Amino acid sequence: MVGFAAGAWQAVSAVERGAIEQASGSKFRAAAAFYPRCRDFKGIMTVPTLILIGERDDFAGVDACRKMAAGEDDIGISRQKGEGAPIRLITFPDAYHGFDLPDLRTAIWRRGHRLEFNEAAADQASEALRQFLDLTFGATGTR
Repeated sequence: MVGFAAGAWQAVSAVERGAIEQASGSKFRAAAAFYPRCRDFKGIMTVPTLILIGERDDFAGVDACRKMAAGEDDIGISRQKGEGAPIRLITFPDAYHGFDLPDLRTAIWRRGHRLEFNEAAADQASEALRQFLDLTFGATGTR
């Protein structure tokens, strides 16, 4: 499953161990999330998960994603080392929220947050997603 912004939050919700994941009749084999709001997740994933976010993304919050990937929450450690499937976090130094959206070549502001396309980050994210899928499912793909 791949999700973007609010859809990325849903992708992470669908694969994090808990009520939403357990209630789902269909199970995903991997998840990729472009600039999700990582706050409130413990990061105990049931499948390999890729998080892609810009360093300058103050809308989704890169720091919360760092904490989640490291197994921390707002009050400290939220999972034991090695618990759950791996989370790979990739951040892009000069990228804001919406870095993969060509319609945002001219930056816009939403709710006090900057959204802007970044071609280099979009290209790197696309390649990272391809590599993640290849590593997860094999280069031939058994999707």
